[in-house]
Amino acid sequence: SWHAVMEQRGQGYPMDLYLEGSDQHRGWFQLSMLPALATTGKSPFKTVLTHGFMVAKDGKKMSKSGGNALNVDDLLKDFGADVCRWWVGSLAYDNDIKVDMAFFEIAADSYRKVRNTLRFLLGNSGEQECEAVDPTSIDGWVLGELSKTVEVVTTSLRSYEFRNAQQALYDFCNHTLSSMYLTTVKDRLYCDSETSERRVQTESTIRIISDTLIRLLAPFMPHTADEAWRALHGDDAGSVHLQEFRAIDIQVDSGWGTVIETRERALKAIENAKSDGIENSLDAGLTLPESLSAFDACDVADLCGVSRVTFEGDSVSVVDLREEPRCDRSWKRDCTVKLRSDGGMLSDRDAKAVGVE
Repeated sequence: SWHAVMEQRGQGYPMDLYLEGSDQHRGWFQLSMLPALATTGKSPFKTVLTHGFMVAKDGKKMSKSGGNALNVDDLLKDFGADVCRWWVGSLAYDNDIKVDMAFFEIAADSYRKVRNTLRFLLGNSGEQECEAVDPTSIDGWVLGELSKTVEVVTTSLRSYEFRNAQQALYDFCNHTLSSMYLTTVKDRLYCDSETSERRVQTESTIRIISDTLIRLLAPFMPHTADEAWRALHGDDAGSVHLQEFRAIDIQVDSGWGTVIETRERALKAIENAKSDGIENSLDAGLTLPESLSAFDACDVADLCGVSRVTFEGDSVSVVDLREEPRCDRSWKRDCTVKLRSDGGMLSDRDAKAVGVE
């Protein structure tokens, strides 16, 4: 094939990649290598990639006669092509791969988590991307994490380490976004006025995340990525599979590592405060080390899930805010909360957002 298909037709020699099962080490790979070396003096391929075989969950060979084979048509019908492809992307293919329906259920669950994250991003994406982001803001932090993810995925795909790329994407969606960033910014997305500076900034950041993430997910869930791409850019945007990956160029404040570490300490302190009757974290505030004062107090408060943060001293402590009034709209404790013209108890921020005095 290297001679008849590639070399004689001017398609390139040597080939970029030879791909086959591990049984071909003494088969096609060797039978290609020896004649090529004899006639051209060099290998017919630049890279060889070998993979194991799919076997039953007990390690035995799969066959229809053995009654342990899975019907691909049934898998596609039950789970869909994207879930099956997402499962394939999670495999350590250098060894034999055990196959069982339960593994597809696990893949379907993780796929749904990623899809739900995409749905939230698309529902809160701004119309335009921001030109600059404050490196000390939560938006700056998440773009820094996105930049790291782009690097891991790109490097992994180039070296055929698909599992590493898929795991990086899942971790970014499930942990960085769902558990941290999106939880942090929900308050401003739901409660700030539509024209507030930080809401617009966050919506613009979400658009950057959406655009970048869809491109990265395209090799693993092609149909979902195409659907999301059209939802973000319109039906005339073409296919995401014609797009290149994009780089995220941002310098993130190095202090964010300390903020995240302090958050873990703060969450433990809030959990311990439940013994004092503080069941809802929004009934609490936090006093955090003064060394973090370069960061926005509202960002850090939302990141920790409390109503207020002050920077003082060098320790972490919980402040009981249950004596302060609670906003009916955001559920935050705020000294500006009072009875408004519509009969609700709202903070100044929330009253402005809904247009009441």
